[in-house]
Amino acid sequence: MPKLLIWGAGGHGLAVLDCVTCTLGFAAIAFIDDSRDVPNEVYGYRVLGDRTVLQTAKDSGWTHFVIAIGENHARAACFDLAVAFGLQPATCVHPSAVLSPSAMIGAGTVIMPCTVLNANCLVGKNCIVNTSAIVEHGCIIGDHVHLSSGVCLGSEVIVEDYVHIGTGSSARPRAKIGKGAVVGAGAVIIKPIPPGVTAVGVPARPLRGR
Repeated sequence: MPKLLIWGAGGHGLAVLDCVTCTLGFAAIAFIDDSRDVPNEVYGYRVLGDRTVLQTAKDSGWTHFVIAIGENHARAACFDLAVAFGLQPATCVHPSAVLSPSAMIGAGTVIMPCTVLNANCLVGKNCIVNTSAIVEHGCIIGDHVHLSSGVCLGSEVIVEDYVHIGTGSSARPRAKIGKGAVVGAGAVIIKPIPPGVTAVGVPARPLRGR
């Protein structure tokens, strides 16, 4: 059986661990983390060290990985580095999630508890779909996206790469959120959100100067 590395030993790492242990079978699970303050063991699992572990991970039988880091660009950089060292991204879906048979999920994405992915939606690689998020039919979610807890996307919403949508936000059907945009908690997306901006409020509007 394969062995899994979880990159990130903080609180989100524990949430990812819950998904992994509920759904995926691995011969062993361990953490890596770049922080100097992390102990040698967290949540009952070993912390093998920082990213330098990747250099010899495959030779030691660690064949798979999942990134447990919330910030999108940091998560993407870690994902690319692990792939470059020959490890395979593990896709994790909590058993309480409700997924349409026609929904598609990219490599390394984590689907948290009580989420809903409806018909013909597409979620890219290395994404986080957090607790109780709803992705309605026909939505297209890019790579390295973070949908926070309680996000609700109406049908056929387009979310481009690296977008972060804050807790409890919602988007009307066929809305579009541009690459790298950040949407604040509780926002309501009615009009298109341009790439790279931070948008907040009801309705969501870009912050001046961002």
